[in-house]
Amino acid sequence: MLDCGRNGELNSTVTIRIREAGGSIHCFVAFVLLAMSLVPAGYAQTPAPPKTFALFGRPTKFIAAHGVYEFVFHEQRGYSPFDRIGLHRITLGPVPAAHPATVMFYLPGTNMNGEVAIDDPRHSLPLYMASHGIDFWSLDYRTHFVPASTPPGDLTELQSWTNEMFEADISAAVRFVLAATQRRQIFLAGFSRGVLFAYLYAAAHPENVKGLVIFDGSIGHGRRGSPPPGIYADDVSGKHLTWDKRQALMQLVIDNPTSPAPIPLFKSAADNLNHVVYDSAGFGGKGGLANPFAGLADPSVLARVLIRYDRYWPNVQDYEDSFTPLIAASLMNSRVPVLAFSSTNIAPAWPQEVAKSAASTGSRDVTIKILHNWGHLDVICGTQAEHQVFEPVLAWLKRQPQQGVEQ
Repeated sequence: MLDCGRNGELNSTVTIRIREAGGSIHCFVAFVLLAMSLVPAGYAQTPAPPKTFALFGRPTKFIAAHGVYEFVFHEQRGYSPFDRIGLHRITLGPVPAAHPATVMFYLPGTNMNGEVAIDDPRHSLPLYMASHGIDFWSLDYRTHFVPASTPPGDLTELQSWTNEMFEADISAAVRFVLAATQRRQIFLAGFSRGVLFAYLYAAAHPENVKGLVIFDGSIGHGRRGSPPPGIYADDVSGKHLTWDKRQALMQLVIDNPTSPAPIPLFKSAADNLNHVVYDSAGFGGKGGLANPFAGLADPSVLARVLIRYDRYWPNVQDYEDSFTPLIAASLMNSRVPVLAFSSTNIAPAWPQEVAKSAASTGSRDVTIKILHNWGHLDVICGTQAEHQVFEPVLAWLKRQPQQGVEQ
C-alpha cells in the first residue's frame, strides 16, 4: 500500500507499507559478505598492527552548538600509513552518556569523511542530531588518511580497497560503537555512496541495525570492465579545476564570498562556486550537485563542506557489483525500517532508484521523502535541510521503539 502526501512545494512524502512479506525485489547492486585484508608482499614477515580504536587528541567544543562535544578515535587497519580509519563521536557533554537512548552511525559519501564541516546545527547533521540528544557517530574511511600531495604513482595499494574491505572497516567500527554505547542495535545512516555501504551492512548484520536513514543514495550497478591500467584512484579535482585551484576557490569563498572571482566571467567568488556546483556534469549539469540558484544552497556553507573533501577514492569500487542475489535476499529478509530522502535534479529517474532501494529491506515501515528541485548536497547542508530533512529524521527516530541495552 502506498500512502502519498504532499508537503508544500518543496517535497513529497511516500510511506510504503508492504503487506506481503513474500514479495521479491530485484536489486541492481552488489555485495560480498566476508572481508579480507590484502597484505603487501614486502611486509609478509611483519607482525600485524594492533586493531584497537584509540582516542585521538582532545575533545572539541562548538560555538554554535552549546554543550556538544566531538571525540575522535583512530584505528590502524593494515601495514601502510594509509591503512587507518577514524571515528567521530558527536554528543552532548564532556563525558558521553554510558547508555545513550538513541545512537546513529553515519557513513559519508565519496571523497567525504566524518569531520564536522560547519559549526552550525542548521546546516550540520551531526550537530543538529547531537544538540537534540542523539549520540551521533561518523566514519573516516581509509581515504581520509591519504595525503592530497600523494603522487598518483604512490597510490597502487588503493587497487585493493574494494567494497569488501570498506565493509570490513565499517563492521569493525560498528562493533566499537556498540561496545562503547552498550547498545544491541544502532540506527545506520548513509549519504550518497555511504548509502550503498549502509545497505550492504544491513544485509550482512541485520541484527545490529534498528533502522536505516538514507540520504540521497541507492543500490546501483558498477561500471562494466575494470579500471584503466596504472590508474588506481579517482581524483576529486579535475583538468581545469585542479586540486590547488579548487582549494583556493573554497578558501576564497569562506574568507570573502563577494571577493573577485578567479575567473572574470563570474561576478564574485561565490558566484563562481555557485556555477561550479550547479553545472557539475557528473550530477546532470542542472543543479544536480547543489541548487544555489533556487536558494537551496549557500555558497559559504558549500565551500566549508567541499574544502574538507579527501582528494582520492579507489576507482576499483566504481566497477564492483557487490549485491549478489544471496545478499539481496538477506537484505529483503532483514525487515529493517527505512526513512529515505531523495533529491530530484540528478536525473528524472533518480527518486525512483532511491525508492526502489528503500523497499529492498522487506520492511512494512518504509518512508520516502522526495525533495523537489533539490540537488545532492542540499539534502545534508542546504538552506532548507534543517526543516525538511533534519527535523523529520529526529521525529522518525523518536517514533521507533526504544533501543535495547546490551547486558
